[in-house]
Amino acid sequence: MELYVRTDKKVYSLFLLLFSFYFPAGCNFQERNQKENFYQCGRFICKGDYKILLRGVNLSHTAKRTIIPWVRENEIKILREKWGLNFIRLTVFWSAVEPQRERYNRDYINSLKEIIEIAKKYEIYVLIDSHQDIFGFQATDSDEGDGPPEWARDQTCPEFQDIKPWMLNYISPALMCQFDSFWQDKNGVQTSYIKMLGFLAREFEQYENVVGFDIMNEPWPGSSFLNTEKWENEILHKFYKKAIDEIRKFSKKLIFYETHPLSDFGWNFYLVKPEGENLVYAPHIYPLPDELRGVLGINKGSEEVFLMHLEHSLKYDVPMIIGEYGISWEDEKAYEKIMKHINLFDSNFIGSAIWAYDKGSKYSLGIVDDFLNPLTNFLPVIRPYPELVKGTLRKLEYHYYPDGKKEIEFILDGDEFILNCPKIFSCYINGEKIKDIKIAQKEGKIRWE
Repeated sequence: MELYVRTDKKVYSLFLLLFSFYFPAGCNFQERNQKENFYQCGRFICKGDYKILLRGVNLSHTAKRTIIPWVRENEIKILREKWGLNFIRLTVFWSAVEPQRERYNRDYINSLKEIIEIAKKYEIYVLIDSHQDIFGFQATDSDEGDGPPEWARDQTCPEFQDIKPWMLNYISPALMCQFDSFWQDKNGVQTSYIKMLGFLAREFEQYENVVGFDIMNEPWPGSSFLNTEKWENEILHKFYKKAIDEIRKFSKKLIFYETHPLSDFGWNFYLVKPEGENLVYAPHIYPLPDELRGVLGINKGSEEVFLMHLEHSLKYDVPMIIGEYGISWEDEKAYEKIMKHINLFDSNFIGSAIWAYDKGSKYSLGIVDDFLNPLTNFLPVIRPYPELVKGTLRKLEYHYYPDGKKEIEFILDGDEFILNCPKIFSCYINGEKIKDIKIAQKEGKIRWE
């Protein structure tokens, strides 16, 4: 069969992969259900007897300054009950978890648990994301900078200069030195970080709606950024093994891993799948704007960046979820660009979390206005989708017609799929309003309005 990516005008053939949409022979549902709520089944994440499509948001960018996310129960409730979303990638900061070395902040952990409990009430699943940007230094540009506490910094490194735009700090002497020290475990800082991951695993293992743990957001190679192959397959690989081993002392939940953040834009990466089971590859996708295409040899659009990451998933038979993607609501093509992203993800049954669930008045990549109405950079994400599939969806295409008609065209090879039709819509199949969300029909079209 062909695995494909659909765009507005054409279908790209990717790979002839005979069994890519089938469960591996060793995947025994009854045996696995007794062990984990979520688990890896070949190239997919499964829950019970179903493959699950996780679709949701990152919560949140503004927490980089407030520490505790801005949401309360109503803001979490509408994710599922109004927009049909089932997933939160929850930003968690080392500096808040362990403000003093070997002293964990119980108040912060309890605040996160409150969010997880509310999410559980509305059947929303949570990924614990150990987030970092520019090694915890704070940039005035876009309020960036979070993660490592001050005590984790190497005091012998050059002083942080706060370069604009903020991401250029990564190639400054200060940041390259800090990351080099971290990868070398200077002063035992990497060891402390890994222990902190174990602490998080122990604290959140009890929650059935916690799908797992993201080891580190956008790990930066430091001075190896121009030649990442050795760093990825030696230094990062060893770090991931130690982190996975520590998490596994306390939890069997899924563990999510990433490669270097230049891959977000299309820079090549060489990461080998880490050692261990129940792993999920969680890259980010932020294609360069047209005016910057070609910088440093990067000339990939959204499809090419997506395919580059998908190749890793296929090569190692590991699930993939897009941990971050997004664009400013002020971009005049925001709707069109996010639509292209979500079509790519859905046609390949790839989960995703858009960046970020914040108000647009507070942050340019925020996805709602002050009254919690979706902005143009969020609207394409809110639509019906097959949340759970028992079998294989051999075809899943979305059609938007000039007269306003919207349809999902599907071909099912299996028993059924469970349709998530957000409450703001009505969904129809064969001209009749859908009452039973379990769809056993083998092929057809679903209309929503």
